[in-house]
Amino acid sequence: MPPELDELRAREPVSRVRLPDGRTAWLVTRHDDVRTVLSGEKFTRDMSAGSGAAATEPGRGTTRTVNMDGRAHLELRGLVSKAFGVRRIDGMRPRVQELTDRLFDSLEEAGPPADLVRHVAAPLPALVICELLGFPTEDHAALSRLCDRITTVGGGPDQSAWRELSAFVDRTVRARRAGPGEGRASDPDVLSVLIRAHDEARLTEEELVSLTVVILAGGLETTQTAISAGLLRLFRNPDQWKRLRDDPGLLDPAIEEILRYQPVVDLNRLQMATEDVWLGGRLVPAGDLVQISINSANRDDGIFPEAARFDIARQPNPHLAFGHGAHHCLGAALARLELRTVFSTILRRFPGLRLAAAPESLRWRGGHVTLGLEELPVTW
Repeated sequence: MPPELDELRAREPVSRVRLPDGRTAWLVTRHDDVRTVLSGEKFTRDMSAGSGAAATEPGRGTTRTVNMDGRAHLELRGLVSKAFGVRRIDGMRPRVQELTDRLFDSLEEAGPPADLVRHVAAPLPALVICELLGFPTEDHAALSRLCDRITTVGGGPDQSAWRELSAFVDRTVRARRAGPGEGRASDPDVLSVLIRAHDEARLTEEELVSLTVVILAGGLETTQTAISAGLLRLFRNPDQWKRLRDDPGLLDPAIEEILRYQPVVDLNRLQMATEDVWLGGRLVPAGDLVQISINSANRDDGIFPEAARFDIARQPNPHLAFGHGAHHCLGAALARLELRTVFSTILRRFPGLRLAAAPESLRWRGGHVTLGLEELPVTW
């Protein structure tokens, strides 16, 4: 984490900053203040009517879906929340384990050194999200490539990728409607749920496609990064890695500590104050933009004793890696399932797994939303 964030959190937890596009915003760095912003009570993601009018983004329907607030957001979220609920995710455990074992078989067949990103961390989230949505799993690689292009930053997301992915979703919806059925009636996949909502006039065609794109893109890169960067964090803390190998019962708190210490996304989506609000001792006027740092919030010593220390047994661990409030990540339970399955499989099948390259030689993904690795060479 940049040391400047530690300094701001200590001295000026709500500070004025200039964004890359020239606009100004309040940067919020303390846990309690970040949580307040995420609660959404006096802040909105929909900036269409404020002084911080949203910059043009590709996939306007998709952007509008992500930025929804209030009743419209709750209704849209309610359509798919059951598909991401505890019961549904628990029911996916055997299938996720099957997919994970198959991918680790390919890693083993490749022989050491092998790239864990290529063999496991990248394909697993794509396969799992395809299963959840009801997409053919054979499309997972092509969909991953499109999502990779979408999640670039800097020059802006690849607009052609947005169009290609939206067209793919639209074709899949049409094929599903023309087919003999729309998924299992007792346990329908996400796409079937959305199609039914559209047919009941609860969802427009644009919202159906854009929401599917959001779920698809959101379920890939973030989990891939959490797996690879989380494993690297364990490798770079050999005492904690040994501690976990010696006591696999620490796996659940270890995953939470990985999420706290190595958040896959730092600066969250811009929000706007809907009214004058005091935040961290500063008055933030209505209409001003607010940028939060999840990374800084998760290193707040006021919430996490010795926050700079990576401790796999840390409890409690109220990190904000999945956000908070109405926009809390819908896929949190699914991401935790994938992380738990991958790490438990490593502990069972590859207890001697270790890094096969110098940490400083590893290549990090540049220009993407998440702070992920290009590759993670391992041996065993």
